[in-house]
Amino acid sequence: MAVEDRFKQSVIVTLAKRAANHCSNPNCGAITSGPTEEPNGSVNVGEAAHIYGANPGSARYDPDMTSTDRSAITNAIWLCSNCHKLVDDDPIKYPVGLLFEWQKEHERRMAEQVGKVAAEIRQRYEKRYLEEFGRLSYLSERLITEKNKYWEYLLTAEVLRYETAPIIQRWNALQRGLYVKPFVRVKKEDSFEWLSDKSHEIIEIVRACSELMNKEFTRSWGALGTAGSDVDIVTTCRLFSEVCASALAWEESVRFTRVDECFKEVHDLYVGISGTLLDQIEKIPKFLVDTCSSKPTSGNYQLFIKITLPDGWSDKVIQAMNQALRKF
Repeated sequence: MAVEDRFKQSVIVTLAKRAANHCSNPNCGAITSGPTEEPNGSVNVGEAAHIYGANPGSARYDPDMTSTDRSAITNAIWLCSNCHKLVDDDPIKYPVGLLFEWQKEHERRMAEQVGKVAAEIRQRYEKRYLEEFGRLSYLSERLITEKNKYWEYLLTAEVLRYETAPIIQRWNALQRGLYVKPFVRVKKEDSFEWLSDKSHEIIEIVRACSELMNKEFTRSWGALGTAGSDVDIVTTCRLFSEVCASALAWEESVRFTRVDECFKEVHDLYVGISGTLLDQIEKIPKFLVDTCSSKPTSGNYQLFIKITLPDGWSDKVIQAMNQALRKF
């Protein structure tokens, strides 16, 4: 296991306390610490287990996760050594979602033992509050309810990753020719109007993407020294995901449309244009997580992403369009 993927001692100590030194497996619940025969001694059989595996080949390993995410307490569950081996030996029977549910339910039960009424009220509040967001990843839910340091940026990274992952996967599949859609043929007399509409669409997609990245994310994080808005962060991430979905739909419509031969040069200039935007998206969550992992206390951090059309693209399109109209 890489050093950066291991849990720090502070994480292990906090995790054990949150679990009240009991195994989080609801079918076990064993006490994981106790006295030895020596008056000053104690024994511990509890372990901080990774929910998403820590290294390639381990149970539930996700290659897309960063080392910071793997070693965070949000990826940890407290188990006795027997149950730790049990869940790692059979990741199909004990998937990621189940372990997150174990962890959440166990902490709820332990909190009730510490302060039953207050814990119940808190749990009801968190459940109702999270319901307003709709479907989120388990990590997103924990970031919203716990709101630890840098939570605004880590939440943005997680929701973006969760919401855009299917779109990025679809885009990669399209590049590899792993699926097709019914081809649409545009009549010669309609080709100019169709291509013109496509130009306006991609320009609006790029504009919306730039607005969200350069303005809306910053606004949702809050002014310097003030907390951000989890509602605004999730909303902005989902709007960004919608723009990405529009970019993919635009790319599909171009690739599975046939125009008259005299407009083919213009059409070829369109292929892959929105894909360059999608290729940039994966940089954002990684940048945010990497920046937070350095535990900054001040300073400016910038990520430069080119959310524009390729240099000279508009001029090439106009030139090719003029040639097509002369042929027409």
